[in-house]
Amino acid sequence: MDFSTEFVVLRDKLLNGQDPHFRSQQNVQVSGRMAALLSVFNSRTPRKILGLMPTGGTSHAHEYRLLFAVPSLDEQTLDDWWKYAQQVSAELVKPDENHDFSLLSVILAAGETDKSVLKKLKKLSDERKYQSGKHGWSSIRLAVVDLDTHKVHTNRMGDSLKNILQPLV
Repeated sequence: MDFSTEFVVLRDKLLNGQDPHFRSQQNVQVSGRMAALLSVFNSRTPRKILGLMPTGGTSHAHEYRLLFAVPSLDEQTLDDWWKYAQQVSAELVKPDENHDFSLLSVILAAGETDKSVLKKLKKLSDERKYQSGKHGWSSIRLAVVDLDTHKVHTNRMGDSLKNILQPLV
C-alpha cells in the first residue's frame, strides 16, 4: 500500500462525497496542526415555542470535520490526538443561550495501526452539556480510517460518522 496515494484518494472522496452545505478548505492550520481537510457546517434556525410560534430568536448548531494523515498509530499517538481533539473542541465550540449542539469530528487516516489502539478508541468519550447561560451540548467523534484494511473504527459517539465514512473507504 502506498500511504500517500491512499490518503489523497480518501481526502478527495470525503471532500466530494459530503453534504454540499459544508464549507471546506484543504491544508489548514487548526490549533497548531495541519489538517488536510477542514469542513464546517453551520445552521441557524428561528427558535419557536412548541415548534409553531416564533420567539424572535434563533438557535445555532455546528459540525466541524478535520482530516489528518497519521502514517503510524499506536496508543501514545492516539492519546496525543485525543488531547488535541479536546483542545480543538474547547477552542471551536462557543456555547451561548442560543446554542443547540456542536460536533467535532476528527478523522485520522492511518497506515499502520496497533490492535490495542482500536480497543482504547472505543472507550474515549467527551460529551458536554452546557448550563448557566450557556445551552446545548457538544461531543467529540474520533474516527480511525485504517487504510490497510479499508475499515473505519470510531469512539462511542462516532457510529454516525462511521456510517458516513465507510462507503468512502
